Amino acid sequence: MLAKFFTEVLNPFVLVAALLTFVAWLTDPSWGQTASIAVFFISIVPLATSLVLVRLGKATDKYIRHRTQRHTFYAITLGSILVGAVLVFALDTSTEARWMLVFAVGTMLVVMAFNRRLKISMHSLMAALCAVIFSTGLPYIAVLVMSLIVWAGVSWSRVFLARHSLIEVLSGSVLGSIVAVAFLTVVGGLPSPWECGGE
Repeated sequence: MLAKFFTEVLNPFVLVAALLTFVAWLTDPSWGQTASIAVFFISIVPLATSLVLVRLGKATDKYIRHRTQRHTFYAITLGSILVGAVLVFALDTSTEARWMLVFAVGTMLVVMAFNRRLKISMHSLMAALCAVIFSTGLPYIAVLVMSLIVWAGVSWSRVFLARHSLIEVLSGSVLGSIVAVAFLTVVGGLPSPWECGGE
């Protein structure tokens, strides 16, 4: 089923790993080490955490769709992101890669605050964030179209599968877009692929 494809293959753990790797590749000639550390602490550890919570019966699924079950996951994930940020800052890496970690921490805090009262779609948040940054870093019409398809497909799948309401998907999309624009504004845009890491 198409909805399952968008939800499972393009899940937040995959998208954040792709985004971190993309920014490191685009801005840091020695991007491999930066990307590996960032992906481990911001994607792999949170994914492992969610799977353990499911196995322990503390969550219904790896995306933890019930808001009340997310507190432990968010706390562990925030701690992991902070560790990753400290390690990346210790590296001789790009300003953009460091700011990406700062925004990861900030976004996690905002999501945690939202979660106290509301529920937003992390799938849509990450899809929107990736759509803006990928289409900016690779300014080609094909990339823009593909990014929009991914965002629309992921958002549609969450509503179609009854995992989120339309307002939760829209809230996630808006927050993801705001984070992306704020990041690009702070770093002054991204370099062309042939200027740095993409050589």
